[in-house]
Amino acid sequence: MDGRVIINDPHLAVRAAVDGLGIAYTLEALAEPFLRSGQLVRVLEDWLPSFEGMFLYYPGSRQVPAALRALIDMIRTTRGSAPARRSLQNPFAKG
Repeated sequence: MDGRVIINDPHLAVRAAVDGLGIAYTLEALAEPFLRSGQLVRVLEDWLPSFEGMFLYYPGSRQVPAALRALIDMIRTTRGSAPARRSLQNPFAKG
């Protein structure tokens, strides 16, 4: 290939990959509609990292600011529920 394309927007990276400009390293949820339709294929699956979920690190539990405490409490109460899943519709489709 002549030259490089560097994109820092995951939606544009997927669009560029669909348009044949190269390989996109992105979240599976963004690529899934295109994988199902055959517009994209997975490559380098042996090197695919697993994602266990988000982690929150903060300095101890003494004098935690109220906003951080509210966030921690919200995460703890929703942790057991199923994550909200965005529609897997093609985000680039018109109409």
